[in-house]
Amino acid sequence: MVLLQRMGALMAIGLPLVAMNMPLSARPGGHPTPGAPQIADRTRRFPLRREGGGTRAACASRLIAHLVPESGELDPGQEVLIGLIEGPTPQSVPLVVRATGQDWVMTAKRMATLRLLRLPQPPNGSLWESFPACEGTAEALAPPARSLLLRAGTRPADRPYQLLLQDLWRSCGQTMATAEAIKGWGYEHLLDRLPKDLAVVCEALPPGNSSPQADGSVSLS
Repeated sequence: MVLLQRMGALMAIGLPLVAMNMPLSARPGGHPTPGAPQIADRTRRFPLRREGGGTRAACASRLIAHLVPESGELDPGQEVLIGLIEGPTPQSVPLVVRATGQDWVMTAKRMATLRLLRLPQPPNGSLWESFPACEGTAEALAPPARSLLLRAGTRPADRPYQLLLQDLWRSCGQTMATAEAIKGWGYEHLLDRLPKDLAVVCEALPPGNSSPQADGSVSLS
């Protein structure tokens, strides 16, 4: 009955019924985020999660937390800065960062760390995954932290997050109070899993320095 009423209302104002099934971009006044259908498909297949890590094994259980809004999506702006927090671990292994179709193997750190990374190119609706490279290959043995990097400039509401990342970048090479580092990101629940202070490590990433193997892994040699 509701559908019939909607159809009658459309006919009464002269709109063709086919418009009911049009994608948003095809409807009058529709303005979706560029690449929205492709982005929606990727996030259905690979659900977003800001926090990665498992509950077993010292390596795979390491906490990885992306500095992104609670939606799991971030427009990194023209500065193309991203950040993440690594919890402490007894086993020092490299960190794999996968974004914009490239892979980077980051230097191993045992201590709790705030990593700030400048991407070599702006993303365009790219999935970003981070996880420890356990057992010598870049394959996640536990759920990775997974976020979506939107095309720069598509979400002006993310400007405060971009400014937070720029402020954190100014502390490169220093230590920072954990409570200060997570301010504005909604990670207060992690305070009891992290030490009082975090080492701040910054790096401008070069074009992807690792080549995927046939099985999708990345050699760490």
